[in-house]
Amino acid sequence: MASSPFSLEGKIAIVTGGGVGIGRSIATEFARAGADVVIASRKIENLEPAAAEIRTLGRRSFAMALDVRQEEGVRELVERTSRELGRLDIMVNNAGASFRAKPEDISPNGWNAVVGINLNGVFFGCRWAGRQMLAQGGGVIINVASIAGIYGSTMMAHYGAAKAAVINLTRSLATAWGRQGIRVNCIAPGPVETQGYLDVLHKTTPDAQKVYDAVADRVGMGRWGRVEEIAHPCIFLASAASAFMNGATLVVDGGPPPGLGEG
Repeated sequence: MASSPFSLEGKIAIVTGGGVGIGRSIATEFARAGADVVIASRKIENLEPAAAEIRTLGRRSFAMALDVRQEEGVRELVERTSRELGRLDIMVNNAGASFRAKPEDISPNGWNAVVGINLNGVFFGCRWAGRQMLAQGGGVIINVASIAGIYGSTMMAHYGAAKAAVINLTRSLATAWGRQGIRVNCIAPGPVETQGYLDVLHKTTPDAQKVYDAVADRVGMGRWGRVEEIAHPCIFLASAASAFMNGATLVVDGGPPPGLGEG
């Protein structure tokens, strides 16, 4: 029997930001689909339990603590993965962070920190994964953006700008590397219920529950997304099921609000 086109059996993957939230779900679901998965983020205390969970699924895994804003750490992540596991088939640039603020209140340091994680870190991941994949004859890169990069965000303009750049970078790299066997695609989640986002919301918003409910009301399906609802489309993008997709941005946001476009 032929294997499923959604299978990741025998593939080697890296997921940045893989210790919690969307990243951890992507890493775990990749392992369930058959991949060995290396995870990285700044906090080793989040990574070790996630790597242990992957190993309980019968897959190889190790964790590396690093800051994606520091290119040397990203280079070592890719090189160690290729050295110890033999190659790199899938790179998921998921690490990201932000904070809520009015545009006029974002300091240069705040701007640079958010752009550094959400854009520079993605570029470093693409650059070093791309070099490895060019040398081995192909691979898949998935960049995690956001609908904020498409529609903008009044309270996270720095984040929206960085994610818009990630979407454009994805197109540029797909064009540059497509004929060398490298596919570069992007996923743009809508509001997803992660502990990290909820913590930011509660720390920075006096009426957090009201904001939470208002966000859900703007989603066509009337609710926030779940982490696995982002991880499963990433399996599609990583697998042979999406073999003719390159430079695309897959929007996973629960749909437009009811009544949009009506007179």
